[in-house]
Amino acid sequence: MTEHLNLSGVSHGYGDRQLLDSISLVITAGEHVAIVGENGAGKSTLLRILAGLEAPDEGTTVIQGRVGYLAQTHGLPESFTVGAAIDASLASLRALEAELDRLEAGLADADDDELETYGRLQTEYQLREGYAAESRVEAALDRLGLGGLDRTRVLGSLSGGEQERVALACVLADPADILLLDEPTNHLDARGTAWLEDRLAAHRGTVVVVSHDRVLLRKVAATVIEVDAERRAVTRYGNGYDGYLREKAAERQRWVQQYHSWIDAMEAEKRQADTVAGTMGYGRKRDGDKMGFDFKAGTWQKAASSQVRNAQERLRRLEASPVDRPPVPLRLNAELAVDPSARSSASQDGAPVLAARGVSVPGRLGATDFQAGAGEKILITGPNGAGKSTLLSVLAGTLEPASGSVKRPERIGYLQQELELPQRPALRLLPAFAAGLGGNIDEHAEALLRLGLFRTSEFHVPVGSLSAGQQRRLALARLLLGGYGTLIVDEPTNHLAPVLVEQLEAALADFAGTVVMVSHDRALREWFAGCARKSREAARGHVAGNLAGNAAGNETGRWIRYSMDNGVLAQA
Repeated sequence: MTEHLNLSGVSHGYGDRQLLDSISLVITAGEHVAIVGENGAGKSTLLRILAGLEAPDEGTTVIQGRVGYLAQTHGLPESFTVGAAIDASLASLRALEAELDRLEAGLADADDDELETYGRLQTEYQLREGYAAESRVEAALDRLGLGGLDRTRVLGSLSGGEQERVALACVLADPADILLLDEPTNHLDARGTAWLEDRLAAHRGTVVVVSHDRVLLRKVAATVIEVDAERRAVTRYGNGYDGYLREKAAERQRWVQQYHSWIDAMEAEKRQADTVAGTMGYGRKRDGDKMGFDFKAGTWQKAASSQVRNAQERLRRLEASPVDRPPVPLRLNAELAVDPSARSSASQDGAPVLAARGVSVPGRLGATDFQAGAGEKILITGPNGAGKSTLLSVLAGTLEPASGSVKRPERIGYLQQELELPQRPALRLLPAFAAGLGGNIDEHAEALLRLGLFRTSEFHVPVGSLSAGQQRRLALARLLLGGYGTLIVDEPTNHLAPVLVEQLEAALADFAGTVVMVSHDRALREWFAGCARKSREAARGHVAGNLAGNAAGNETGRWIRYSMDNGVLAQA
């Protein structure tokens, strides 16, 4: 197949921060690729290099074919009208039309070269479906929720989300050979996202998309390229997103095996050295041959000393090439899963552990009642601006309602959607993680390392210098190890790499306490629906007396979904 994109020996960074180190990457014509990795790993940078918009510090980039590029922030001048933005996106197609019109006017007197040029350009125009460009634009705007938008509107008069959708419609108006899209679903509703997935899956050319949307990744990507922040490298995985997850699980298993093999080898060499050293000395009884005895004793002593030295040398080599301990899968602190205040609240005739009565916030939240029982898992969904995050802030106690009251446990773990700026930006990461948790700092360092969310080299980075993704992981680490019995989490999957999101879902499913969450993540909502279905099946089995060893059937194990719109909460 034709190589559409080829990076060779590419290194790139900003200041003293290296993102990519001597990477090579080939993406072939027609390949559909997803780029994944931690926030700040360099995914968007890699996409800009692939688009030819940013030159690497070292290495070469080869691009073959027209490129359509969508950034996370569109970059169109806000002084443009909608019509001008669309015309700019169709400029090359308009130029092709003009050239065809010019050649067509002189076809009667055209020579062979002009006829050949006309035929070639007409074929290109047909392949690009130029005759359908206008209807394609209208269809895209309609499917993206902008049907009937006045083309004389200035972009600056539109909301940020509307501007991003206009930019996406422009990219898809004249689909390029190579589509490079950075988080294209950020501002789309369910209808727009479903349409985009179908459009990308059907695209005959190359598609490279950076996204945290796991549903889109499953539907569109046949190949996954992971950007590794630690190694500053890229790794290719085949068999789609699910194949990527399987291979990551296999990689972790190999890592665990290598670690245990290294530990076993270390212990074996230590035992070998200690055993030989403990039997030093020739113990055979003298038989009157003093010279022979001394010779044999000296020979044995030299052999034993050599064995000790060899064992110590092998031990030294093992210590010089350690295998890092693999992180444990994310889980919530089981020992402190339900705090005493939650237990005492739940024990009083089934009273809820978290309850709101008539709480309201003018312009953001109408008078609302809400309650969550011990062990219940509650998901709240709804459009942007519906009041979901406001309700969570009221429940967590970070926002005082204008009316009503809230009953909550003494300790609540709260993960906000938008994290506040650090009050002490110079504070290092490890002390910031340990703040208020008590105990020994070395124990906290060990616990944080085992999560795999940070490396030792990051422990001394000031929290004010952390990226959005690192800030999110720090807040998540404190939530996981805080020993809370009640959790309130707002968009918990934001800024997390896909593998961590899968682990977080498993941790929440195993959590014995109460969870109230808000999420737009379609895959998380599907996961929640699956857990709710299993919970209902377990409950039916419990009522029938067929427990099958499943404790999820009791009343406190319920999974409940609420929807919210215009500040009004209703059970879905």
